Amino acid sequence: MKKNAVIWVVAAILVAIAVFTVTNYNKQAVLVPPTPPAASEPAPAEGETSSGQAADNRLNLLEAPYDFTLEDLNGNKVKLSSFKGKKIFINFWTTWCPYCVEEMPDIEKLYQETKDGDLVILTINSGESKKTAQEFIEKKGFTFPVLLDIDGKVSQLYEVAYLPTSYFIDSEGYLVKGVTQGLSLEAMKAYVDALD
Repeated sequence: MKKNAVIWVVAAILVAIAVFTVTNYNKQAVLVPPTPPAASEPAPAEGETSSGQAADNRLNLLEAPYDFTLEDLNGNKVKLSSFKGKKIFINFWTTWCPYCVEEMPDIEKLYQETKDGDLVILTINSGESKKTAQEFIEKKGFTFPVLLDIDGKVSQLYEVAYLPTSYFIDSEGYLVKGVTQGLSLEAMKAYVDALD
């Protein structure tokens, strides 16, 4: 009798953990201070941000404190602000995140279609070692750029609470959209097409 009771208690706890995880994964997080658009909000109309602020109060990620420099898998230093004048798609991921892994083939397709154009795709491995990220990327055969946020400081700066998290930045460096869920190729293209 006690054995059955223990089994039911353990099962109830596992169900509660699963419900909590799914519920919290689907919540949308505020992206970055001081008052960025929430990830679930639609893109702002021209001349205003999603919070209704004037265009000159928009969040520019190419300026301090949001500009960053990270090392890529080849040991090169990559500075975000060096891409001013290009559209930028940033994607935070880890090897253990199933939603991240699921969207990577579509990121690779988008990269192959746009690598010679005006879109820069930067994927950022959050909190894992270079060896872990490199072995994963090589095993999967991906060629898109991977930056290493080994200590998680950039992920923390960008308030990445859920993975994957993607940011779409216009050619002047302004944050246009943030999404805290996996994206299909069609969704990625739609967000990129909305950038100027």
